[in-house]
Amino acid sequence: MHSSDNPHILIADDHAMMRDGMVLMIQTAWPACCCAVAQDYLGVVAQLDAQHAAARFDVIVLDLRMPGMRGAESVAQITQLARSTPVIVCTALEDPSLVERLMTCGIFCAVNKTTGADELLKHIRLALQKQAQTLDSTAQRQPVQTPSRVSGTFHQSGSAMLTSRQREILKLLHTGKPSKVIATQLGVGLGTIKSHLHTLYSVMDVSNRSEAIVKSQGWLL
Repeated sequence: MHSSDNPHILIADDHAMMRDGMVLMIQTAWPACCCAVAQDYLGVVAQLDAQHAAARFDVIVLDLRMPGMRGAESVAQITQLARSTPVIVCTALEDPSLVERLMTCGIFCAVNKTTGADELLKHIRLALQKQAQTLDSTAQRQPVQTPSRVSGTFHQSGSAMLTSRQREILKLLHTGKPSKVIATQLGVGLGTIKSHLHTLYSVMDVSNRSEAIVKSQGWLL
């Protein structure tokens, strides 16, 4: 993996304006970032094949609907080629069952295109942090410590690692509201909430909402 200051990111989208906009946005956040692009499924495969003999990408941002893509099936093939590289899928579809299928394909998270650019940047940052921690652990080095962890567990300021949206959702989890009700209250689709929960559980290092609630007892949300 490259330095967090100069990550290598693959951006795959068949719309040139969207693709160029994401490159500009990412390079504004990480000025030394190296961005590669692809405009269809075969282009993504070619980029990943080329990476086998070179430095790998740190994150892949993947449009779900591009020429050659066959939904979750193609996403599963890409995640296999990407190996341990986090894959963030961008979609405009509000389909909870689709999000669940994408999660089983091994993606890092799914981001709805109706959300703001800041949301995508936050997920990219989280993916880079998780990737760094995973690689450090594999290399048998001291795990990356963050301000919100003490001896592998979160302390009361653990919420500092969460985005404002994730804190908002975590508050609602504490009220016992089901995901469908949370989605309605926040004015988003159920699939978007499930994507947020998947990322939230990953950041908190828990498996489900019950563990998340127990772990965040006493947090200042």
